[in-house]
Amino acid sequence: MPRFPAPSRIKSHRIYTVWEAAEALGRHRQTIIRWIKEKGLIADRSQRPWLIRGSDLKVFLGQGRKKSRCKLNLHQLYCLGCKLPQEPDGKFADYLQTTPSSGMLSALCPDCGCIMNKMIRRADLGAVRAKIAVTVQQANPRLVFCTDAHSNVTFRDEDQTHVKTRTR
Repeated sequence: MPRFPAPSRIKSHRIYTVWEAAEALGRHRQTIIRWIKEKGLIADRSQRPWLIRGSDLKVFLGQGRKKSRCKLNLHQLYCLGCKLPQEPDGKFADYLQTTPSSGMLSALCPDCGCIMNKMIRRADLGAVRAKIAVTVQQANPRLVFCTDAHSNVTFRDEDQTHVKTRTR
């Protein structure tokens, strides 16, 4: 489960109780209370039940998601093992084209040896090659360049009635 849920699950014009906010976000009510007491979520604590404005909750969730995001340079890949942006081991990477305009960049992490992957645009491949050595692998042409649509339907020259008939 992500650390901070999507702010789009909250209506900004609504007022939430702790229970309603927890239910809308799929979290436990104690989590919402901890956010109020320790993390700075703004709530009206003058009376029970505590009330939270939807707009304040959206801002709080947006700030949490923004803090957890990591900005990568074109030549960096994110290692899930180290939880850090890394430059590929030996500055070598492989590029496998998946669509006509983009592909998957794969490399090894220099610290833990895990495989790191990153989707990049084909247009950005030149900028990536300026920083690291990239080997372009040949993609399966059936997956990338499908020129005609294949159909599993066969048409016969017979008259078809489009009516279900029972066979016994």
